[in-house]
Amino acid sequence: MGFTAQHDGRGRLDATQADLGCGWVWEAVHRARPRVAMTCPECAHPVHAKVSRYGLRFFAHDPGSPTCALAGESMEHHLLKLELATAVRAAGHHAELEVRGPDGDWRADVMATSPDGTARMAWEAQLSPITVDEITQRTARFAKDGVRVCWVATKLRPWVGEVPSVHVRPPGDREPNWTVAGGLARFTVTKCDDEYSLCRAVGHGEWHETEADLRSFTAWALTGRAVAHRLPSWLHTDQHAWTGVWTAPQYIDVAAAYRQARDRAVAELEEQQRREEIRRRRREAERRARVAALAAAPPKPPAKQPAVPEQGRSTAPRPEPLWEVNLPHHERRRLRQAALSEARLLFGVEADLRHHDRDRRWALGSPLYGGDRPYAVLRPHPRLVDWGRLKGLLIFVRDLDELRVLGRTAPNGTRIIVLPEQPAPSD
Repeated sequence: MGFTAQHDGRGRLDATQADLGCGWVWEAVHRARPRVAMTCPECAHPVHAKVSRYGLRFFAHDPGSPTCALAGESMEHHLLKLELATAVRAAGHHAELEVRGPDGDWRADVMATSPDGTARMAWEAQLSPITVDEITQRTARFAKDGVRVCWVATKLRPWVGEVPSVHVRPPGDREPNWTVAGGLARFTVTKCDDEYSLCRAVGHGEWHETEADLRSFTAWALTGRAVAHRLPSWLHTDQHAWTGVWTAPQYIDVAAAYRQARDRAVAELEEQQRREEIRRRRREAERRARVAALAAAPPKPPAKQPAVPEQGRSTAPRPEPLWEVNLPHHERRRLRQAALSEARLLFGVEADLRHHDRDRRWALGSPLYGGDRPYAVLRPHPRLVDWGRLKGLLIFVRDLDELRVLGRTAPNGTRIIVLPEQPAPSD
């Protein structure tokens, strides 16, 4: 069955139009006596006018017809073509069914022509399976003749979205009209109050799928209010992943402006982070230089005391700074974090601070291991330390007083570092 037939005198007859597209009434060909001679425009086999039990007018092949593409189309295919033709006409365009190209290398289910005749757009109801390569080639053949095309599918096939296409849903109990259920999208930007500065600067921009009735979408596509657009990344929905959609030109402009704003914000953020890292490294280098200078400086001789009368001189020894063994919990935690941070900076390892290692070698201090290798010792006790057993290890202390106490007995070449008040961030 088909909606068109060829007549020698009247030319192309269109069963979807009241006047058959040629100024004839349906009764002139349906059950007319004598019978009107008509042929199929596809295979040239004789056809006759019929009406289905649902009132659908069409042309059926006479017995003995050859294999014909029009004769093999399903009822769903015919109903969708009829809806597309109706939608095109409702939009103010001329609709012609089953139109062949000038070279015969394509046939449009519905060809829409603008009122001034300057623009054509093919609407293809593609219900049977087809590969991505095949439908891409068919799209290119339309484009070669200056014809835009929109492929319409009732099932989500792999090719849907690879070429200009939409997925439609037929009428049902709750939906009296055909509906574009996939392939139509819009772009939105929402503000964000997240702490991440990039989100605050540009917000969140995303493509979202939307729906519309098929007749409205057809009018939008014919008048340029909806255009085919290739997405920069996949649009994932519950049922399909889209690489191309139909959208309004203003959404394309908004998406492009958002990408430019985001690229600028990313560049500014990266530059800010680079400058902060340079400042951090400079401060860290200055701190290490100060600590190294203190560790390498020879001990200063005690200052000479002015002479005092013998009876006024104190015989008590000068008190030394006390070595605190039981530090408060928050101080132990600070020292632990600072020591681990220093290990990352100095050795490039994620060290393990072993508080419970009671080996006398550590002199009540805590060794820092990277794997099975010790790298440093945190606060070995000055009265218990055996420098020979700590040779080659770095020594961490909490302040300058502890540096001076250990420095009095440490052999030359021993590296003693005062941990910073706040551990430096890792790279």
